[in-house]
Amino acid sequence: RRSSMEEAKSDLVSVLSSLEAHWHVLEAEVIEINNDVDFCEQCLRKYGEWFNSPLQYLKELKRTKKNKMKEIIRTMEAFNSNLQGGKKLVKALEKQAPVSVLHAPAAPAAYAGGDDASLMVGSGFRSHVIKPVER
Repeated sequence: RRSSMEEAKSDLVSVLSSLEAHWHVLEAEVIEINNDVDFCEQCLRKYGEWFNSPLQYLKELKRTKKNKMKEIIRTMEAFNSNLQGGKKLVKALEKQAPVSVLHAPAAPAAYAGGDDASLMVGSGFRSHVIKPVER
């Protein structure tokens, strides 16, 4: 089973990759719409008002797609901003107490069972049983 940190990384990569893919599709669609707008404007000049309605439709479609592209940019900027904020926080925390001097267990504690309420901690290769202090 993957850890929640690995799942979060996987989700983040997946979301960013999806956003980038959608951006490229929208960009290609906008280029195509621009070509169609140019053609429609030529037809409007050449054949008259019959091409006004399709031209307006294409302009609205382009506006919608560009707004989606702007939303993708805002989302990507928010990801970047959060990442930069996280890096600053880590740097500040490292100055106060570097991770190398923190004394956290290598693996999470697990209840070993039995009547003495002891905890078992360790990495799988070695484990230590921590017994409660007698008072």
